[in-house]
Amino acid sequence: MLKTILKNLPNWIKVYGSNGDVIISSRIKVARNIEGFNFPQKCLLSEKNEIVRIISEKIEKSNFYKKFNLFGLNILDLSDVERYALVEMHLVSPLFIENPYGKYLYLSEDGTVSIMINEEDHLRIQIIKEGFTLDDIIINVFEIGDELEDNIEISYSNNLGYLTSCPTNVGTGLRASLLVHLPILTLTGKMNDIIENSTKFSITIRGTFGEWSETVSSLFQISNSTSLGKSEETIIDSVKKIGREIIKLEREEREKYVLKNKNFLLDEVRKVKNKLKYSYKISYKDVSETLSILRLASLLKIIDIPIELINELLIKTRSNIMKIEFETPLESIIDNLRAEYIKNILKEYL
Repeated sequence: MLKTILKNLPNWIKVYGSNGDVIISSRIKVARNIEGFNFPQKCLLSEKNEIVRIISEKIEKSNFYKKFNLFGLNILDLSDVERYALVEMHLVSPLFIENPYGKYLYLSEDGTVSIMINEEDHLRIQIIKEGFTLDDIIINVFEIGDELEDNIEISYSNNLGYLTSCPTNVGTGLRASLLVHLPILTLTGKMNDIIENSTKFSITIRGTFGEWSETVSSLFQISNSTSLGKSEETIIDSVKKIGREIIKLEREEREKYVLKNKNFLLDEVRKVKNKLKYSYKISYKDVSETLSILRLASLLKIIDIPIELINELLIKTRSNIMKIEFETPLESIIDNLRAEYIKNILKEYL
């Protein structure tokens, strides 16, 4: 089942959702810990294995296990390439795969639901869907979380809320985020002001893989930065509010920019088409930047490449996913394979 997901990609990548011109996907994660155990960073391996046993037993007997078509994976049984590919698809966090011992993962067959055991906290429930869909996601998050809390004693303080390893997650333990494509706000430099002002609203804007990650292809992750003293509804509303504002700003700037710079964009499209058509070797950073321009051009009806295909290529051309696609562990040939792969996929459009 994992090989199917890694080969075919999760649903959120393949489907163009609500407000998909700006918001590629929405995600909610909640952190929970079992009463009586140390946080994972302080746990012995024997304790981690016991945590896996307790949580796995409850998950596999739950109503949501069959409803969401979940299956389990021992992270230690996966290759390094498979682990990193899961990160590249946003199905697990980079932290989760750092040390694979005493860690277990439940995934849904469509890649929508992932439940990480012994990440930063004992339990991380994540749901990710295409487009601007936070309201839909939170219903499923509550469904899974509530059933587990009915059967597992969770660490909770009447004064603080849910107790978590990281202080910023104490309270609801909830992190809501949006993966957004903002080429015009990036091009005009206005993203710098937005990022600088975001902290005033308890919002964090980062690269696609969260904290410390680099921004590539004008893709950003927008999420709440704190949880304490706020309800789940308040947190989600704050992220939705910034999401709506970002959609409005990007669309307004897009219209103004095109009126003044259409010839420049046409020239850029010509350049990136030639780059993809004639390159024999191309890095992920280079290909993602060209795909970002093609995605913008597609939105503006300058070219007729389907947005869904460009979204897929933004993920599919990442290094470890490419290694699985071509069944090779060799990093040295990935740039060559990537160039040939994208040339074949886009040949009718170049």
